[in-house]
Amino acid sequence: MSLRTAINSLSPPMVASAGIGVLATMPWMSSSGVSLAVLQGANAAAFGANCLAVSIPGRIDGTQDQEMRPGLLRADDDPYEPPDYTNVYSPSRGRTLVAPSGWAFAIWGPIYAGEAIFTVAQFFPQSGLALYLPAISAPFIAANLFQSLWCASFRPQYQGWASYISVAMLGGTAYSLSQVHAVACTATGPAYWFLLPLSIHFGWTTAATLVNLSGSVAMSPENSDEFVTAIGHSSAVLATALGVGLTLSHAAPVYGLTLAWALSACADGMKTRDAPAAKVMQKLCWTGALACATAAAYTFSL
Repeated sequence: MSLRTAINSLSPPMVASAGIGVLATMPWMSSSGVSLAVLQGANAAAFGANCLAVSIPGRIDGTQDQEMRPGLLRADDDPYEPPDYTNVYSPSRGRTLVAPSGWAFAIWGPIYAGEAIFTVAQFFPQSGLALYLPAISAPFIAANLFQSLWCASFRPQYQGWASYISVAMLGGTAYSLSQVHAVACTATGPAYWFLLPLSIHFGWTTAATLVNLSGSVAMSPENSDEFVTAIGHSSAVLATALGVGLTLSHAAPVYGLTLAWALSACADGMKTRDAPAAKVMQKLCWTGALACATAAAYTFSL
């Protein structure tokens, strides 16, 4: 059995139950008091599982990319298409208003490269990470497991209510990484730099959760255009509030800059749409990006 067949065989209730299990065991993992070597091994194993899950083809984003390559050429000939997984996230012709331009996803490169370095560096005392591993390992492991479950659920067969499972898994990823981020903000020396990619990951999954939510809402034909628009505009406002609020409260410029990146990409994604709601979304996103970047710049002066 191939890995793709295996991951496609996971039913929505199975994935949802696994996510609940990860969330429920986080407190136990945090208080288990295991040795440093066990934490290091578990961190490496969880990150490896995440990388493996991400590499398995068949997710909506991969399928959409293949479909949209020729589709972009005929966008003007087909001004409207029923919402489905191949076009709902499209910046040019999708129904959702939270549709980042493709360049935004380049941020995954630094995130995974940085976390790979972190995973290796934790084994070396010179990294200074040993002091922080007892506090961050449980949420780091949970974040990787949640993202692996997102890879299993962000697939075409997850329709209707099941399309929101991927939203929950991304939300679980962001929630777990928020706990890592809270510790990373206090880190000093080399450990600060090794933990920096995890803060970027937290910022990006914050935005990605809102992208996924808006897409799932837009994919449901029973949801009105007004409701889809309200979710989109609310997502831009919420992303801005989180970006500015957490950046200032934690003195975390990296988080604010990551949200500014995401909001800029969402604004850029609306540039080819003429609908009034899209133009409002573009203004909200540009304003939010500027606010997050300004908050980040302010923290540098503290």
